[in-house]
Amino acid sequence: MRFLLLLVAFVGYCSNSYSATVYSSIDSLNGEFSFIEGNLLSTEIKTEFGQIDNFLRSHDDGQKTNFLELSPELFVQTQGSGSLFQLQAKASYFTFDEFSSDDHYDFSVLSKFHLRFAQSQKIFLTGFIADNYEYRGTGLSLGHPNALEKGDIKRDEFLNIGYLYGHQDSLAKAKFLIGYRDFAYLTRKNITKRLAYSSSFFQGDFDYLVTGKTYFSTKVQYEDFSYDMDADLERKQYLALAGVKWRSTELTQMQLLLGYEKAVFINDAFDEKDRFAWQVKMLWNPLKRIRLDFSSGSEIKDSYKLVKSVSYSNYYDLGLSYDFNEKLEFNIRVKIVNEDVVTIEDAIKEDHFETTTRIQYQWRHWLSAFAQYNTNTFDSTIIMNDYDLQAVSVGIVVTF
Repeated sequence: MRFLLLLVAFVGYCSNSYSATVYSSIDSLNGEFSFIEGNLLSTEIKTEFGQIDNFLRSHDDGQKTNFLELSPELFVQTQGSGSLFQLQAKASYFTFDEFSSDDHYDFSVLSKFHLRFAQSQKIFLTGFIADNYEYRGTGLSLGHPNALEKGDIKRDEFLNIGYLYGHQDSLAKAKFLIGYRDFAYLTRKNITKRLAYSSSFFQGDFDYLVTGKTYFSTKVQYEDFSYDMDADLERKQYLALAGVKWRSTELTQMQLLLGYEKAVFINDAFDEKDRFAWQVKMLWNPLKRIRLDFSSGSEIKDSYKLVKSVSYSNYYDLGLSYDFNEKLEFNIRVKIVNEDVVTIEDAIKEDHFETTTRIQYQWRHWLSAFAQYNTNTFDSTIIMNDYDLQAVSVGIVVTF
Protein backbone atom coordinates (compact mmCIF):
# COMPACT_ATOMS: atom_id res chain seq x y z
CA MET A 1 0.00 0.00 0.00
CA ARG A 2 2.83 2.42 0.83
CA PHE A 3 4.45 1.53 -2.47
CA LEU A 4 1.25 2.44 -4.39
CA LEU A 5 0.98 5.76 -2.53
CA LEU A 6 4.61 6.66 -3.27
CA LEU A 7 4.35 5.51 -6.90
CA VAL A 8 1.31 7.67 -7.62
CA ALA A 9 2.92 10.66 -5.88
CA PHE A 10 6.19 10.16 -7.79
CA VAL A 11 4.48 9.96 -11.19
CA GLY A 12 2.50 13.07 -10.32
CA TYR A 13 5.68 14.92 -9.41
CA CYS A 14 7.62 13.87 -12.50
CA SER A 15 4.91 14.03 -15.17
CA ASN A 16 4.92 16.86 -17.72
CA SER A 17 2.18 15.28 -19.82
CA TYR A 18 -1.05 16.93 -20.89
CA SER A 19 -3.54 17.09 -18.02
CA ALA A 20 -7.30 17.04 -18.41
CA THR A 21 -10.25 16.60 -16.11
CA VAL A 22 -11.75 13.12 -16.41
CA TYR A 23 -14.60 12.08 -14.12
CA SER A 24 -15.40 8.61 -12.84
CA SER A 25 -18.46 7.08 -11.21
CA ILE A 26 -18.64 3.75 -9.40
CA ASP A 27 -21.46 1.66 -7.99
CA SER A 28 -21.39 -1.86 -6.59
CA LEU A 29 -21.47 -3.54 -10.03
CA ASN A 30 -19.82 -1.22 -12.55
CA GLY A 31 -17.66 1.82 -13.08
CA GLU A 32 -17.63 4.48 -15.80
CA PHE A 33 -15.30 7.24 -16.99
CA SER A 34 -16.01 10.39 -18.91
CA PHE A 35 -14.14 10.61 -22.21
CA ILE A 36 -11.69 13.08 -23.72
CA GLU A 37 -10.11 12.33 -27.08
CA GLY A 38 -6.51 11.11 -27.20
CA ASN A 39 -3.85 9.65 -24.93
CA LEU A 40 -3.79 11.18 -21.46
CA LEU A 41 -1.69 11.11 -18.32
CA SER A 42 -3.19 13.17 -15.52
CA THR A 43 -2.11 13.33 -11.89
CA GLU A 44 -3.34 15.17 -8.81
CA ILE A 45 -2.05 15.49 -5.27
CA LYS A 46 -4.30 16.83 -2.52
CA THR A 47 -3.01 17.89 0.90
CA GLU A 48 -5.61 18.69 3.55
CA PHE A 49 -5.34 19.75 7.20
CA GLY A 50 -8.27 20.10 9.59
CA GLN A 51 -10.03 19.27 12.84
CA ILE A 52 -12.81 16.80 13.74
CA ASP A 53 -14.88 17.52 16.85
CA ASN A 54 -16.17 13.97 17.52
CA PHE A 55 -13.65 11.54 16.11
CA LEU A 56 -15.05 8.43 17.83
CA ARG A 57 -18.65 9.18 16.73
CA SER A 58 -19.71 9.09 20.37
CA HIS A 59 -23.27 9.78 21.51
CA ASP A 60 -22.29 11.89 24.52
CA ASP A 61 -18.48 12.20 24.74
CA GLY A 62 -17.11 13.97 21.67
CA GLN A 63 -13.30 14.09 21.44
CA LYS A 64 -11.49 16.46 19.11
CA THR A 65 -8.45 15.73 17.00
CA ASN A 66 -6.48 17.39 14.23
CA PHE A 67 -5.85 15.42 11.05
CA LEU A 68 -3.63 15.51 7.99
CA GLU A 69 -4.51 13.86 4.67
CA LEU A 70 -2.25 13.26 1.67
CA SER A 71 -4.09 11.95 -1.41
CA PRO A 72 -2.37 11.37 -4.75
CA GLU A 73 -4.39 10.31 -7.80
CA LEU A 74 -3.31 9.02 -11.21
CA PHE A 75 -5.32 8.69 -14.42
CA VAL A 76 -4.02 7.02 -17.59
CA GLN A 77 -5.80 6.75 -20.93
CA THR A 78 -4.55 5.14 -24.13
CA GLN A 79 -6.64 5.27 -27.30
CA GLY A 80 -6.03 3.17 -30.38
CA SER A 81 -7.90 2.34 -33.53
CA GLY A 82 -11.13 0.89 -32.17
CA SER A 83 -9.87 0.46 -28.60
CA LEU A 84 -9.70 2.49 -25.41
CA PHE A 85 -8.05 1.74 -22.07
CA GLN A 86 -8.62 3.88 -18.95
CA LEU A 87 -7.20 3.45 -15.46
CA GLN A 88 -7.58 5.51 -12.31
CA ALA A 89 -5.55 4.84 -9.14
CA LYS A 90 -6.27 6.68 -5.89
CA ALA A 91 -4.49 6.49 -2.56
CA SER A 92 -4.91 8.40 0.69
CA TYR A 93 -2.91 8.56 3.89
CA PHE A 94 -4.57 9.89 7.07
CA THR A 95 -2.85 10.72 10.34
CA PHE A 96 -4.48 11.98 13.56
CA ASP A 97 -2.93 13.92 16.46
CA GLU A 98 -4.88 12.34 19.33
CA PHE A 99 -5.64 8.93 17.80
CA SER A 100 -2.43 7.71 16.19
CA SER A 101 -3.62 4.10 16.28
CA ASP A 102 -6.21 5.11 13.64
CA ASP A 103 -3.60 6.34 11.15
CA HIS A 104 -4.26 4.44 7.93
CA TYR A 105 -4.12 4.14 4.15
CA ASP A 106 -7.04 3.83 1.73
CA PHE A 107 -6.67 2.94 -1.93
CA SER A 108 -8.73 2.12 -5.00
CA VAL A 109 -8.03 1.13 -8.61
CA LEU A 110 -10.63 1.31 -11.39
CA SER A 111 -9.81 0.20 -14.93
CA LYS A 112 -11.88 -0.17 -18.10
CA PHE A 113 -11.09 -1.49 -21.58
CA HIS A 114 -13.32 -0.91 -24.65
CA LEU A 115 -13.00 -2.74 -27.96
CA ARG A 116 -15.14 -1.62 -30.88
CA PHE A 117 -15.71 -4.37 -33.46
CA ALA A 118 -18.43 -2.68 -35.53
CA GLN A 119 -19.66 0.87 -36.15
CA SER A 120 -22.19 0.80 -33.29
CA GLN A 121 -21.06 -2.21 -31.29
CA LYS A 122 -18.36 -2.77 -28.70
CA ILE A 123 -17.47 -4.94 -25.75
CA PHE A 124 -15.95 -3.71 -22.51
CA LEU A 125 -14.18 -5.14 -19.49
CA THR A 126 -14.22 -3.41 -16.08
CA GLY A 127 -12.23 -4.16 -12.93
CA PHE A 128 -12.28 -2.49 -9.53
CA ILE A 129 -10.66 -3.03 -6.13
CA ALA A 130 -10.71 -0.82 -3.04
CA ASP A 131 -9.55 -1.02 0.56
CA ASN A 132 -11.30 1.39 2.93
CA TYR A 133 -10.91 2.08 6.64
CA GLU A 134 -14.01 1.73 8.80
CA TYR A 135 -13.72 4.35 11.54
CA ARG A 136 -14.41 3.43 15.14
CA GLY A 137 -17.99 4.31 16.04
CA THR A 138 -19.29 3.24 12.61
CA GLY A 139 -20.06 -0.11 10.99
CA LEU A 140 -19.22 -3.03 13.27
CA SER A 141 -18.39 -0.75 16.21
CA LEU A 142 -21.42 1.55 15.88
CA GLY A 143 -22.33 2.79 19.36
CA HIS A 144 -19.24 1.09 20.87
CA PRO A 145 -16.19 2.98 19.57
CA ASN A 146 -14.03 2.15 22.60
CA ALA A 147 -14.51 -1.59 22.07
CA LEU A 148 -11.73 -1.42 19.46
CA GLU A 149 -8.19 -0.06 19.62
CA LYS A 150 -8.34 0.76 15.90
CA GLY A 151 -10.89 0.52 13.10
CA ASP A 152 -11.42 -2.30 10.63
CA ILE A 153 -10.36 -2.48 6.99
CA LYS A 154 -12.80 -3.73 4.37
CA ARG A 155 -12.26 -4.68 0.74
CA ASP A 156 -14.65 -4.41 -2.21
CA GLU A 157 -13.86 -5.73 -5.68
CA PHE A 158 -15.66 -6.64 -8.87
CA LEU A 159 -14.98 -7.72 -12.44
CA ASN A 160 -17.47 -7.54 -15.30
CA ILE A 161 -17.67 -7.94 -19.05
CA GLY A 162 -20.31 -6.25 -21.16
CA TYR A 163 -21.70 -5.48 -24.60
CA LEU A 164 -22.87 -2.08 -25.85
CA TYR A 165 -25.00 -1.45 -28.93
CA GLY A 166 -25.59 2.05 -30.28
CA HIS A 167 -24.15 5.48 -29.56
CA GLN A 168 -25.33 8.76 -28.07
CA ASP A 169 -27.67 9.69 -30.96
CA SER A 170 -28.89 6.20 -31.91
CA LEU A 171 -32.56 5.39 -32.36
CA ALA A 172 -32.07 2.41 -30.01
CA LYS A 173 -29.35 1.65 -27.47
CA ALA A 174 -28.69 -1.47 -25.41
CA LYS A 175 -26.12 -2.40 -22.76
CA PHE A 176 -25.67 -5.77 -21.06
CA LEU A 177 -23.08 -6.88 -18.52
CA ILE A 178 -22.36 -9.92 -16.39
CA GLY A 179 -19.87 -10.08 -13.57
CA TYR A 180 -18.68 -11.19 -10.18
CA ARG A 181 -17.97 -9.25 -7.00
CA ASP A 182 -16.99 -9.98 -3.43
CA PHE A 183 -16.64 -8.24 -0.10
CA ALA A 184 -14.63 -9.06 3.02
CA TYR A 185 -13.13 -7.50 6.10
CA LEU A 186 -9.34 -7.85 6.19
CA THR A 187 -9.07 -7.43 9.97
CA ARG A 188 -10.26 -9.45 13.00
CA LYS A 189 -10.91 -12.49 10.81
CA ASN A 190 -12.08 -14.61 13.74
CA ILE A 191 -15.10 -12.28 14.04
CA THR A 192 -15.55 -10.80 10.58
CA LYS A 193 -15.06 -13.80 8.26
CA ARG A 194 -18.74 -14.73 8.50
CA LEU A 195 -19.63 -11.32 7.00
CA ALA A 196 -17.72 -12.04 3.79
CA TYR A 197 -19.84 -12.66 0.70
CA SER A 198 -19.60 -12.95 -3.07
CA SER A 199 -22.15 -12.53 -5.82
CA SER A 200 -22.65 -13.10 -9.52
CA PHE A 201 -24.78 -10.57 -11.36
CA PHE A 202 -26.44 -9.56 -14.61
CA GLN A 203 -27.58 -6.09 -15.64
CA GLY A 204 -29.37 -4.97 -18.81
CA ASP A 205 -30.39 -1.52 -20.09
CA PHE A 206 -32.43 -0.72 -23.19
CA ASP A 207 -33.30 2.77 -24.53
CA TYR A 208 -35.54 3.63 -27.49
CA LEU A 209 -35.98 7.13 -28.93
CA VAL A 210 -39.64 8.14 -28.80
CA THR A 211 -39.43 11.84 -29.66
CA GLY A 212 -36.81 14.56 -29.99
CA LYS A 213 -34.28 13.91 -27.27
CA THR A 214 -36.50 11.68 -25.10
CA TYR A 215 -35.90 7.94 -24.74
CA PHE A 216 -38.14 5.27 -23.28
CA SER A 217 -35.82 3.33 -20.98
CA THR A 218 -35.89 -0.02 -19.18
CA LYS A 219 -33.47 -1.63 -16.74
CA VAL A 220 -33.32 -5.14 -15.27
CA GLN A 221 -30.87 -6.52 -12.74
CA TYR A 222 -30.28 -9.87 -11.05
CA GLU A 223 -27.76 -10.70 -8.31
CA ASP A 224 -27.14 -14.00 -6.52
CA PHE A 225 -25.46 -13.64 -3.08
CA SER A 226 -23.42 -16.40 -1.46
CA TYR A 227 -22.05 -16.40 2.12
CA ASP A 228 -19.47 -19.03 3.10
CA MET A 229 -20.23 -18.74 6.81
CA ASP A 230 -23.86 -17.55 7.01
CA ALA A 231 -26.45 -19.37 4.89
CA ASP A 232 -29.32 -17.36 6.42
CA LEU A 233 -28.21 -14.26 4.45
CA GLU A 234 -27.93 -16.04 1.10
CA ARG A 235 -30.45 -14.54 -1.30
CA LYS A 236 -31.34 -13.62 -4.85
CA GLN A 237 -32.19 -10.00 -5.65
CA TYR A 238 -34.24 -8.78 -8.60
CA LEU A 239 -34.74 -5.25 -9.95
CA ALA A 240 -37.00 -4.13 -12.81
CA LEU A 241 -37.43 -0.46 -13.79
CA ALA A 242 -38.96 1.52 -16.66
CA GLY A 243 -39.21 5.22 -17.43
CA VAL A 244 -37.72 8.01 -19.50
CA LYS A 245 -34.34 9.55 -20.20
CA TRP A 246 -33.95 13.04 -21.61
CA ARG A 247 -30.74 14.76 -22.70
CA SER A 248 -30.29 18.30 -23.98
CA THR A 249 -26.56 18.88 -23.42
CA GLU A 250 -23.74 17.30 -21.43
CA LEU A 251 -24.77 19.47 -18.45
CA THR A 252 -28.56 19.27 -18.82
CA GLN A 253 -30.09 15.79 -18.68
CA MET A 254 -32.57 13.74 -16.69
CA GLN A 255 -33.41 10.11 -15.95
CA LEU A 256 -36.54 8.85 -14.17
CA LEU A 257 -37.04 5.09 -13.74
CA LEU A 258 -39.73 3.43 -11.60
CA GLY A 259 -40.47 -0.20 -10.82
CA TYR A 260 -39.91 -2.80 -8.11
CA GLU A 261 -37.14 -4.71 -6.36
CA LYS A 262 -37.33 -8.04 -4.57
CA ALA A 263 -35.18 -10.14 -2.23
CA VAL A 264 -35.74 -13.91 -2.06
CA PHE A 265 -33.85 -15.67 0.75
CA ILE A 266 -32.67 -19.24 0.33
CA ASN A 267 -33.53 -20.16 3.94
CA ASP A 268 -36.62 -19.16 5.89
CA ALA A 269 -34.79 -16.98 8.45
CA PHE A 270 -35.93 -13.83 6.61
CA ASP A 271 -39.24 -13.20 4.87
CA GLU A 272 -39.35 -12.68 1.13
CA LYS A 273 -39.76 -8.96 0.48
CA ASP A 274 -40.54 -6.85 -2.57
CA ARG A 275 -41.11 -3.10 -2.67
CA PHE A 276 -41.42 -0.04 -4.89
CA ALA A 277 -38.09 1.00 -6.41
CA TRP A 278 -36.80 4.01 -8.29
CA GLN A 279 -33.69 5.63 -9.75
CA VAL A 280 -33.59 9.36 -10.50
CA LYS A 281 -30.66 11.34 -11.90
CA MET A 282 -30.66 14.95 -12.99
CA LEU A 283 -28.08 17.45 -14.20
CA TRP A 284 -29.22 21.03 -14.75
CA ASN A 285 -27.28 24.06 -15.89
CA PRO A 286 -29.92 26.85 -15.68
CA LEU A 287 -27.34 29.64 -15.88
CA LYS A 288 -23.76 29.72 -17.06
CA ARG A 289 -22.44 30.00 -13.50
CA ILE A 290 -24.86 27.61 -11.76
CA ARG A 291 -24.89 23.81 -11.91
CA LEU A 292 -27.27 21.47 -10.09
CA ASP A 293 -27.11 17.70 -9.81
CA PHE A 294 -29.53 15.37 -8.03
CA SER A 295 -29.71 11.62 -7.64
CA SER A 296 -32.05 9.41 -5.66
CA GLY A 297 -32.97 5.77 -5.50
CA SER A 298 -33.66 2.65 -3.46
CA GLU A 299 -31.53 -0.42 -2.88
CA ILE A 300 -31.33 -3.65 -0.92
CA LYS A 301 -27.87 -4.27 0.49
CA ASP A 302 -25.82 -5.85 3.24
CA SER A 303 -26.03 -3.97 6.55
CA TYR A 304 -22.38 -4.58 7.59
CA LYS A 305 -23.35 -5.49 11.16
CA LEU A 306 -22.39 -8.40 13.40
CA VAL A 307 -26.04 -9.31 13.90
CA LYS A 308 -27.66 -11.07 10.94
CA SER A 309 -29.46 -8.35 9.01
CA VAL A 310 -30.23 -6.80 5.62
CA SER A 311 -30.67 -3.12 4.83
CA TYR A 312 -33.53 -1.66 2.77
CA SER A 313 -32.39 1.88 2.04
CA ASN A 314 -33.42 5.04 0.19
CA TYR A 315 -30.89 7.71 -0.69
CA TYR A 316 -31.01 11.35 -1.82
CA ASP A 317 -28.02 13.37 -3.04
CA LEU A 318 -28.20 17.05 -4.06
CA GLY A 319 -25.30 19.24 -5.17
CA LEU A 320 -25.07 22.92 -6.12
CA SER A 321 -22.08 24.68 -7.71
CA TYR A 322 -21.74 28.42 -8.30
CA ASP A 323 -18.85 30.13 -10.12
CA PHE A 324 -18.27 33.65 -8.79
CA ASN A 325 -15.71 34.12 -11.58
CA GLU A 326 -13.20 32.03 -13.50
CA LYS A 327 -11.13 31.38 -10.37
CA LEU A 328 -13.52 31.27 -7.40
CA GLU A 329 -16.10 28.46 -7.03
CA PHE A 330 -18.61 27.60 -4.28
CA ASN A 331 -20.02 24.09 -3.75
CA ILE A 332 -22.54 22.61 -1.36
CA ARG A 333 -23.71 19.00 -1.21
CA VAL A 334 -26.39 17.35 0.91
CA LYS A 335 -26.71 13.57 1.29
CA ILE A 336 -29.53 11.74 3.06
CA VAL A 337 -29.76 7.97 3.56
CA ASN A 338 -32.78 6.36 5.25
CA GLU A 339 -32.34 2.69 6.15
CA ASP A 340 -34.55 -0.04 7.58
CA VAL A 341 -32.15 -2.62 8.97
CA VAL A 342 -34.12 -5.86 9.22
CA THR A 343 -32.86 -8.58 11.58
CA ILE A 344 -34.37 -11.99 12.24
CA GLU A 345 -36.26 -10.64 15.25
CA ASP A 346 -36.97 -6.95 14.60
CA ALA A 347 -36.17 -3.86 12.50
CA ILE A 348 -34.06 -0.79 13.25
CA LYS A 349 -34.40 2.59 11.56
CA GLU A 350 -31.20 4.51 10.79
CA ASP A 351 -31.04 7.98 9.21
CA HIS A 352 -27.82 9.50 7.94
CA PHE A 353 -27.60 13.23 7.08
CA GLU A 354 -24.39 14.74 5.72
CA THR A 355 -23.48 18.15 4.30
CA THR A 356 -20.29 19.41 2.68
CA THR A 357 -19.70 23.11 2.02
CA ARG A 358 -16.60 24.07 0.08
CA ILE A 359 -15.09 27.16 -1.49
CA GLN A 360 -12.19 26.73 -3.91
CA TYR A 361 -9.85 29.22 -5.50
CA GLN A 362 -7.97 28.33 -8.70
CA TRP A 363 -4.66 30.08 -8.10
CA ARG A 364 -2.92 28.78 -11.21
CA HIS A 365 -4.00 26.27 -13.84
CA TRP A 366 -2.09 23.63 -11.84
CA LEU A 367 -2.71 24.87 -8.28
CA SER A 368 -5.89 25.47 -6.27
CA ALA A 369 -6.68 26.06 -2.59
CA PHE A 370 -9.87 25.26 -0.72
CA ALA A 371 -11.65 25.58 2.63
CA GLN A 372 -14.27 23.02 3.64
CA TYR A 373 -16.88 22.45 6.35
CA ASN A 374 -18.59 19.08 6.94
CA THR A 375 -21.44 18.00 9.16
CA ASN A 376 -22.44 14.40 9.76
CA THR A 377 -25.53 13.40 11.76
CA PHE A 378 -26.61 9.82 12.48
CA ASP A 379 -29.95 8.99 14.13
CA SER A 380 -31.13 5.52 15.10
CA THR A 381 -33.96 3.92 17.02
CA ILE A 382 -31.12 2.70 19.28
CA ILE A 383 -30.41 6.05 20.95
CA MET A 384 -26.87 5.21 22.08
CA ASN A 385 -25.88 4.85 18.41
CA ASP A 386 -26.74 8.49 17.62
CA TYR A 387 -23.92 10.94 16.98
CA ASP A 388 -23.15 14.37 15.52
CA LEU A 389 -19.85 15.27 13.92
CA GLN A 390 -18.39 18.45 12.47
CA ALA A 391 -15.12 18.94 10.64
CA VAL A 392 -13.35 21.99 9.22
CA SER A 393 -10.34 21.86 6.94
CA VAL A 394 -8.17 23.72 4.45
CA GLY A 395 -6.02 22.32 1.70
CA ILE A 396 -4.30 22.63 -1.64
CA VAL A 397 -4.61 20.59 -4.85
CA VAL A 398 -1.75 20.31 -7.33
CA THR A 399 -2.48 18.90 -10.81
CA PHE A 400 -0.07 17.88 -13.55
